[in-house]
Amino acid sequence: MKTFNHTLAMFLAASSIALAVPLAVEARPMGGDADDCRGPHSMQGHRDGVPPSLAALKLTSEQRERISALRRQDADLMDEKFKHVRDTRAQLDEMEMRGEYDEVKVRMLTEEGARVMAEMAQIRARQQHQMMAILTPEQRQQFAAQRAETMKRRQHPAA
Repeated sequence: MKTFNHTLAMFLAASSIALAVPLAVEARPMGGDADDCRGPHSMQGHRDGVPPSLAALKLTSEQRERISALRRQDADLMDEKFKHVRDTRAQLDEMEMRGEYDEVKVRMLTEEGARVMAEMAQIRARQQHQMMAILTPEQRQQFAAQRAETMKRRQHPAA
C-alpha cells in the first residue's frame, strides 16, 4: 500500500507540473526561438538585450535601446521567479528521493510552482505588448509573419 501511495503521489506531482508547463509555454508571447528563454538572466541573455526574433526586424538604435530597457526592468524579477520554480521542483524531487509523500505539501508545491509560472507568463505578455508598441506597423507585420512561420515549424518539424 505504501508503494502505491508513493507512486500515486509522484504521479500527481508530475501531472500537476506537466499540466502547468505547457500552459506557461503556450502563454509565452515572445514567439521567437527557444533561445529567448534560457533560465536565469533570460531577459539579459542577448548581447544587446534584444531577442533574435526582434533583431531580425532591422530595428533603429532607439528601438533597440527601448526594447533592451523593457527587458532589463524585469530581469531580476524573472530571475527570482525562475529560481522559485526551480526550488519548488527540487523540493518535490527531494521528497521523492526520500520516499516520502505528504499530500498537502505536494499540492502546495505544485500549486505554487504553477502560480509562479503563470506570473512569469503574465510578465512576458506585458513585455510583448510593450515591445510591439515600439515597432512600426511594417515591423509588426514582419514579426507576425515570422511568428506564423515559427509556429508552423513547431507543429510540423522536419523529419
